Amino acid sequence: MKITLPIPDREVSPNASRGQSRWAAIKKSKIVKEHRERARIATFPYVGDCDKTPVGYSLAHYFPTMAFRDEDNADGACKAYRDGICDAFGMSDKNFCKMKLSTREKDAKNPRVEITIYFEAL
Repeated sequence: MKITLPIPDREVSPNASRGQSRWAAIKKSKIVKEHRERARIATFPYVGDCDKTPVGYSLAHYFPTMAFRDEDNADGACKAYRDGICDAFGMSDKNFCKMKLSTREKDAKNPRVEITIYFEAL
């Protein structure tokens, strides 16, 4: 199963500085919740069609320019997306593991993150 979502905002990046104020923490928290909900909503239509448990995922990043983010930072920015996918399936992300290395490409016309979900074999 493949879910396509927009490139995460820079504010959810692990390296993003958010400032020291309480308001800055609240703002970042809201953005993270929006990303998590976006992924949950995008995943939810697939949940009814699936009778297996997801066990892992892989990420394919398509950035608008060649100025790529580093892999760790790009993957870390997708944590809220992974949490939203797990929410849709009603599971903990404890056993939702990365199955393949992430890829990074340029696609100026359609920047996105494609999350491929892998299921346990029956």
